[in-house]
Formats: sequence, structure tokens, C-alpha cells
Amino acid sequence: MTFLRRRTAGLRRSATTLLLAAALGTAAAAPLDDLRRLVESSQFEQAVMLGQRHPELIGDVHFDFLYGIAAVSAGRVPEGLLALERHLAAVPANDRARLELARGYFLVGEYARARSEFEFVLRYNPPAAVRRNIEGFLAAMQLRDDRRRASSARVYLEAGLGHDSNVNSGTTLDEIDLIFGTVSLADSPSQAVADGFLQLAAGAQQAWRVSPQFSVFAGADVDHREHFRERSFNQSNIAFNAGFTQLRGEALYRFTLGLGELRVDDDRYRDTFSVGGEASFTRGPQHSATAFAQYFEYRHAGADQVRDARAVTVGGSWTWGLPELAGAPQVGLRASWTVEHNSRLRDDLSRDVPLLRLFGSASPMARLRVAGGLTVYGQKYRGRDIGFGNTRSDTAVNVDLAATYALDPRWSLRAEWSSFWNRSNQDLYDTERHTLTVKTRYQY
Repeated sequence: MTFLRRRTAGLRRSATTLLLAAALGTAAAAPLDDLRRLVESSQFEQAVMLGQRHPELIGDVHFDFLYGIAAVSAGRVPEGLLALERHLAAVPANDRARLELARGYFLVGEYARARSEFEFVLRYNPPAAVRRNIEGFLAAMQLRDDRRRASSARVYLEAGLGHDSNVNSGTTLDEIDLIFGTVSLADSPSQAVADGFLQLAAGAQQAWRVSPQFSVFAGADVDHREHFRERSFNQSNIAFNAGFTQLRGEALYRFTLGLGELRVDDDRYRDTFSVGGEASFTRGPQHSATAFAQYFEYRHAGADQVRDARAVTVGGSWTWGLPELAGAPQVGLRASWTVEHNSRLRDDLSRDVPLLRLFGSASPMARLRVAGGLTVYGQKYRGRDIGFGNTRSDTAVNVDLAATYALDPRWSLRAEWSSFWNRSNQDLYDTERHTLTVKTRYQY
């Protein structure tokens, strides 16, 4: 009997322990859920007050992440930095936490540490909206840090090898139907041609501080693609840009002038002039948005002057981060509309181009960033083509995927794959293209 009483008492103590542990787990989950709701609704002060009532949760990776975001956003930056440092020590691949940590260091004037964290995220090729926000903070630090020089520069070099299934953007068809009959394309320059290529690129950007919130910049980029056999399709691009940025709070405004030249087989093909403006905003701890507008002028050489045109593009993008998930994925959506008017009164070469792009990225392992996207757009021309007897209308789809691996803070490897399909009511423009490229990049 004594043994049974002892055994029963032991079982009761075990059951009580299990019930207590379950109750504590439930009790811990409740404030975490409340904290997450407050942070997601941008009620940062309330989130900080709630977190301070539960010091027993310090060290929990979810609590440290949420409390760190809330504290930085509520102006309690040192507390937020401590929490985010604890979180990243346990979850180093959380880019969202690293961005918030960098923002916190920016707010307290620790620019060297902020810059290090921002550049760490940039090495993994984040989505365009995130990259623009980071570049805004980097530009602001160049402006605000009186200890730095009044100007700064950035330089990159890149080299790659690849294969292109359609270097001339030719059709996949053997014959087309014109208004006067069927035309064979066998062995003609209009059919798709595949080839390998070598690609080289370089660029530099210089920024000058004018005031704590205002800077001006200028830069240049050049790239060249050299085909192994089809040398007549070699292409070179050179582009210059200059403009200014204005920082107000966490919003960045940018105005840019651009000049570019495209050369094909070492002959000038097209010059481009552009004027653009954009505004980027941070919307809560996980969201960012950008609105943009651009004006273009295209000037062609020789017989292609008939394609001279003016174009206007307007659009916006939105990015949503999911740092609580494995790999800290981010997803985004970009939409734009381009109206292009032919300058030579050729309505059959004037067009509207609506575009929609879905993109995302994630870090499945340390130093590796994977990004991809799906782009769908249309080309709706405005005039009847006399050869085909109708008005051209296209629908195009592009799928792309890239993986970037950071070898160290300066060097990275990148693999890119892209597949493109275009379907048109004019047979000549039915085409598809697949490219694969491996690159190495040095950035200083």
C-alpha cells in the first residue's frame, strides 16, 4: 500500500508538472500573438509596453524579433538594437531583422555598423524595392555623417559566360502569311539563331553631399556581349546618369537624367534620353512601396530612323517581407503602363505596353540568395501594317530565376536563367528565347 501511495503521488506530481508546462506555454503564446498583431498594425508604442510586461520572454527568438522592430520604430532604439542582436545571433538568415537592425544603427548615428548591415543584405540581391530603400539609407548616411568626406564613389566589375537560344530575336516559324501570300523563311536572317557568348560589364557611381538630406550623383555603366560565332549580333551598351536624392523621414525621392547608346556589331543603332522620378516609402515593419514615372526619347541610326519615338511610363511596386518564415522570403508586385508614340508618323510603330510582374526572393542558406519573377506584358499597336493587313497585337511572358552566392564582402557568384515567349497575330513575331549565364562580380 505504501508503495502504491508513493507511486500514485509521483504520477500526480508528473501530471501536475505537465499541466503547468502546458499552461506556461499557452501563457507565453498569448502575449506573442498580441505582440505580433500590434506590430503588424504599426501600434509600436503599445507593442513596447506589452513587451515590457513580459520580461520572461527575453531570449525567445520570436519575441526578440517583434520587440526589436517595435522598439526601433517607437524611438526606443537602444532597446530594439539589443533585441535584434539577440535574434540574429540565433537566426542569422533573417534579412528583415538585419534591415531593422541597420535602420536602428542609422537612427542612432552608428553609420559604420548600419552600412555594414545594409551592404550584407545587398550582397544577396534583394527585390528592387528593398534595394532602393537600402540605397536611400546609404545615400543619407553619406550626407549626414560629417566625419566622412564630402564625396564618395562605388565601382563594380563583372564577367560572365552564357548561352542564348535566340541571339537575333528571330521567329521560330519556317514560313509566314502576308497579305499577298505565304513567304518561306528557311535559311533567312529572320529565323532564330543560337550561340554562346562572353559578357563583360563595369560601372561607377559618384555622390556629393550638399546638405544633411540632399545629395547629387553621377554615374556610368558599360556592358558588352561578344558572341562566339554570330559576331554580327554583338552588342555594346554605354549609359550615363545624373540626378539628385532628397530624404524626408523614411521616404526617399529621386530624380534622374539618363543618356545611353546601343551599338550592334560596333555600329551605332540607337541613342536614348530619359528623365525619371520616383518616391519610395516604408509602410510598416514589413511593407514598402514605390511610385515612379519616366519619359524616354529614342533616336535611331540610318534606315532605322523610322523607329524614332517618344514614350512615357508610369507605375508602382509593392514589397512584402515574411521574416518569420524559414529563409525570410519576400514577395512583391510591380505594375506599369507605357505609351510610345512614333516620331515619324508611323502609327503601326506606336504602341501601348501594359506590364505586370510578380517577384520574390529567399535565403535558403547562409550567403545564398535566390530570386525569381514572372513578367507578363502586352504590345498593342495603333496602326494597320500594310504587309500583314492587320494591326499588330502581342502577348509576352518571361520567367527568370537567379541565385547569388557571396564569397566575401567584395566577390560574388551569380547564375541567371531566363525564358521568354511572345505570341503575335503577325506570325513573324512569334518567338521564344532561353538564356543561361554564370557571372562573377567584384564590387567596391
